[in-house]
Amino acid sequence: MSQDRTWILLGRKISGEATLDELRELEMLLKEDAQLSYQASLIKELELSTPDNTGDTENALEKHMLRMQELYPEDFQVPVVIFPEMPENRSWKSKYGVPLLMAAVLLIVVVTGGLWSLRGNKQTAKELVSEISTRHGSRTMVTLPDGSVVFLNVSSKLTYDYGKDDSRQVVLEGEAFFDVHKDEQRPFIIHTRKMDITVLGTTFNVRAYEDDKTVETSLIQGKVEVTIKGEVPEKVILSPNQKIILFNETHQQPKVISVPVTGNPDKEPYRLEEVTVNPNDSLVAETAWKENCLVFNDERFADIALKMERWYDVRITFEDKEVEEYRFTGTFINETVDQTLEALRFTSPFRYNIDKKKIIIKR
Repeated sequence: MSQDRTWILLGRKISGEATLDELRELEMLLKEDAQLSYQASLIKELELSTPDNTGDTENALEKHMLRMQELYPEDFQVPVVIFPEMPENRSWKSKYGVPLLMAAVLLIVVVTGGLWSLRGNKQTAKELVSEISTRHGSRTMVTLPDGSVVFLNVSSKLTYDYGKDDSRQVVLEGEAFFDVHKDEQRPFIIHTRKMDITVLGTTFNVRAYEDDKTVETSLIQGKVEVTIKGEVPEKVILSPNQKIILFNETHQQPKVISVPVTGNPDKEPYRLEEVTVNPNDSLVAETAWKENCLVFNDERFADIALKMERWYDVRITFEDKEVEEYRFTGTFINETVDQTLEALRFTSPFRYNIDKKKIIIKR
């Protein structure tokens, strides 16, 4: 009964007809059923990747059906979905086209879910690999098949493989907050380019953007083991409210670090710090993005600009190198890019021009 109710509520959410109470009910039902939540996340992934383009949604739908045929050649039959003729009026298509296609996706996911249930232990690693990604200016949440919840920040990608019986493996590019479901028999492992993080059950944040100067793992609750990659990997255990900072490139390493590097002198240095907590509202700077807060803590304008590009989906260029070195501290909640720039100008004056998504900053 609960599964039927979940699909009804999911359909109402896709069509835009769900009330606030129904959305809350749907959230509770998905938390109780990890498999249903996983299937629902596939729909959310497709909806995020094609927000306003019916043609793109049709292509994505076709690819999904072909993938199901490849995985289940004997069991899966492509459903025949007949849509009404759509007028050329673009606003009509925007209002009704995508919801209709999403309803078709819902049908296919239900069919796929039935196949997964029938297959049971016959699942292969190939069938269990999936990918969730976000663009500039977009964030999302996904519940993994084991019940772990992941909040994915802007411009990030999470690939997960649950095909192994003795572990849970994910690969992260970008930033994510993890609330890992405890399973002492199967460790949860996050792979990034510079470090791997192993946990059993805890909450923590990982920032691993390839074009940032540093990568970080910030532990909120529990305990995690961080393995720094290299010729001789080094393991570091984090305690609650502690974070590890590792430098992306050799030329960006500081001369003095908080934790001395022992053993191999060529090993990449790192430092351990406490997470930054605002005393007024207890907001943790490292995870504030999850609460829709953009936080700067005594950071260079050039580094802030990179964050703003991802956050607001804009492109920022500087005409003066001196302005790039300005430093700012601040917290912004729901402000526009123009409002954020205006606030920054109060402490270190500069000028800027905005042309659609292009911003030029000058003295």
